[in-house]
Amino acid sequence: MALRTVISSRIPMVIILGATGTGKTKLGVELAQKFATEIISADSMQIYKGLDIVTAKASPQEREMAPHHLLDILEPHQFFTVVDFRNRALKIIDSLIDQKKIPIIVGGTIYYIESIVYQILVESMDDTDALLWDKSRRKRDIDNTPNTAEKISKKTNDGCGGDNKMKVKGEQPKEDEEFIRITLSTDKEVKILDAEEETLKRQLQEDVDNEARFTNNEISEKLRLIDPAMANRLHPNNRRKILRSIEVWLKTGRRHSEILDEQKVCEGQLRKPDSTIILWLKCEQDVHDKRLDARVDSMLEAGLIEELLDFHERHNRHRIQDGSSPDYTKGVFQTLGFKEFHDYLMMSEDERNSEAGKKLLKTSIENMKMATRRYARRQNKMFRQRFLEHPRREVPLVYELDTTDVTKWDENVKNKAIKIIESFINSTDSDVLPIKQHLQSDKLHTDGNSFNFCEICNRIIIGDNVYAIHLKSVRHMKVLKKMRSQNKEQKQD
Repeated sequence: MALRTVISSRIPMVIILGATGTGKTKLGVELAQKFATEIISADSMQIYKGLDIVTAKASPQEREMAPHHLLDILEPHQFFTVVDFRNRALKIIDSLIDQKKIPIIVGGTIYYIESIVYQILVESMDDTDALLWDKSRRKRDIDNTPNTAEKISKKTNDGCGGDNKMKVKGEQPKEDEEFIRITLSTDKEVKILDAEEETLKRQLQEDVDNEARFTNNEISEKLRLIDPAMANRLHPNNRRKILRSIEVWLKTGRRHSEILDEQKVCEGQLRKPDSTIILWLKCEQDVHDKRLDARVDSMLEAGLIEELLDFHERHNRHRIQDGSSPDYTKGVFQTLGFKEFHDYLMMSEDERNSEAGKKLLKTSIENMKMATRRYARRQNKMFRQRFLEHPRREVPLVYELDTTDVTKWDENVKNKAIKIIESFINSTDSDVLPIKQHLQSDKLHTDGNSFNFCEICNRIIIGDNVYAIHLKSVRHMKVLKKMRSQNKEQKQD
């Protein structure tokens, strides 16, 4: 029976996850060839043009073997959010399923994967292909269309929230905020009860447009005026998220905290509950560390340094020469290699050829290897936390595939993956069993967003668990001991 006929009634969404260097690209191409389908990249760095070596993109030969989506679609300076990814990826996934093809999603960016597996994002879907950075003057991840409130409201009513009518009460007015009163009708359209609220909106919009004039604490207090609950969830130094929460209220008329609380009802629900398969590629730690070191060496042989120097010259040097400090926390500049090689890249050609330059290059290479090993560990830890240990989420079918012994790749990885997918398609039992969810009891009844202030250390700490750890920390005890000693001396005087 032809494969297309077999999968016509049951088509899974297959996601290949795993830390960097575990063979995701290889398996993705093999499965795409086997099932005559296409690959969707879920890598936040590979979405940018350039840096093919350091981001380990699929080679030209691999791209010829299977069509790839969401690779090389952005210029380095362009802004792209997880919402942008979700909107584009879901369209491609739906299109492939309509063609009776199995979507193969390959990537190591957990947030990207989460956005298509779970209904965790409150922003509205946009029918256009325009990127969000084209719509916002401040280039933040919020939809700037006029009907945002309507779309969010519709999503709440038509999605996991059903027909529940949520009553939202305004905060008890204080002396300096007695004009902040919002209520929602049953269709969740915002009704303005005071004209003074419009004045507040205009003032907040002006403040957000000129946010550089304000300190982090001042921005946090502006959020507290309209959404105290959200202000308590966010540390004052988390400036970007605070500004984003203010913008949610400005554009929708609804508190961000209320929207997120609604979303909690369904954030753990799978988009495709009966057809999501995750293939998690694992490798023994010692073997993986050596493999990652060898991978960096292979990148060097393939021209990594030349690639970084060329990209730095074209896209990065002018940012620094213009007076901007090097920012390796945004966009493609987060790629492993830039931060580690920064000092070397800033050298002149003569300096790079000197003994000091050669020594710095060697140090930079070692730093990249160390950073890559650490990054791989974080990826595995995050996967467990977000998919297997999350107390409020459904767990899709997750299968662990061991990539430790590359000489047994077909036996341990490729053939097992094919069996898993074919068993799903044909509704037959598989001899490969999925991983069970692992819930830790201390995570079942905790409030991770609680606001705590340590008067001893004069620090704001978000989260009860984090606060409890802080109270037992060496730093806290040291400050406490010093304070007690000072108090004792004062009493003696």
